Parts: sequence; C-alpha cells; structure tokens
Amino acid sequence: MLYQINPEWAINLPEGFRYHSEGSHLVFWRRGWTIITTIYAYTNEKKRQVLIANLRAKAQANQLEVIEEPGHEIYRLGYLQPEAIKPGHTRLALHAFTAGLHSCLQTSLYLDRPSDLKAALKIWQAVDFTPQEL
Repeated sequence: MLYQINPEWAINLPEGFRYHSEGSHLVFWRRGWTIITTIYAYTNEKKRQVLIANLRAKAQANQLEVIEEPGHEIYRLGYLQPEAIKPGHTRLALHAFTAGLHSCLQTSLYLDRPSDLKAALKIWQAVDFTPQEL
C-alpha cells in the first residue's frame, strides 16, 4: 500500500501495517517491524552533500555496514546497526536515508528478525520521490 508522507515523499509498504504520527515522525508498525519516517529539508546541493558526508562519517566511526547508491535526483545512504533491546534480545536497525534535491527522507526500519532485512531493503528501494518546484 502506498502512503503519501508529503507532496514529495511516499513509501510503499506491504499490507498489514498500521500507522500514526508522533510529532514530525510518521510511524508504521506490525508484528516484528517498526518503521519511523522523518523528512529533513535543506536548501541546496552543497547542504545535501554535507548531510551525506556526515551520515557516512557517523556510520564509519561506529564501524557499521554502509549501503550507498549515489544518484543525482536521489542519493541513497543507509547503515545497519544491531541494537540490544534487553539481555538476550537484539534487533536489527536499518537507518536508510533517501536524499532528494531539497529534502531527505529518513526511514529507520527496526526488525525483530534479521531475516527480514531483504524485505526491508526492498521497501527502502521503493521509496518514491516526486520533486516539487521551489
């Protein structure tokens, strides 16, 4: 199902997700999954490149696996981060950033089962960006 987050950004999720907003975040969830989306705005390509460089540096400083797909209209950068929830229980987080021309959609996907990573990557790849005139 396609969810239009704002005029520029939409996310396509499989059936069964519920959602609500928390401040500037749109939160989707179903058993074993939580997805939090946030949109950041910037004014020009230089600021987009600074954002991407800062995200890459943060992930590398923490020795996290980085996934990167450069592009002009959208630039994708994400990293994988295991998170200890409680003793004996770790979940996998995919912090995925899709940087458009003047805004970035952060999609943080929290997975109870690491085997869901392939499906999470497909969701990130299906993020839809429709540039708006400034």
